[in-house]
Amino acid sequence: MATAKKTAAKKPEEEVAARSADGSEGVRHVKEFVVLGASVGDEDGPEHEANKLAVLQEAIQRGLHPRGDVAFDGGETQHDGVSRLLRYSVAVVPAASDSEAERTTTPRSAAEGEG
Repeated sequence: MATAKKTAAKKPEEEVAARSADGSEGVRHVKEFVVLGASVGDEDGPEHEANKLAVLQEAIQRGLHPRGDVAFDGGETQHDGVSRLLRYSVAVVPAASDSEAERTTTPRSAAEGEG
């Protein structure tokens, strides 16, 4: 008779790290975008809104429930001198352990200003 292996539950920080392709900071999901040129500045503003919505969408697709607003954490010029790396993050809760799923910030709620 086969027995199922028991796996220890991961800490939330470990679960977020395992589900965040571009890295994490504690329970913050991190997403990085590389864009051509300097069309997006280093200051947070409306030109970052589409990327922020994409951060929320990716977190949800990876089994994480975003909470609150996405932060623009800054940008840097890449080695080619033309491309820029833009970094964003949002606080998340692993979906499997979320007892308040209704508090999830969705792309729709953020776009409608309800985030």
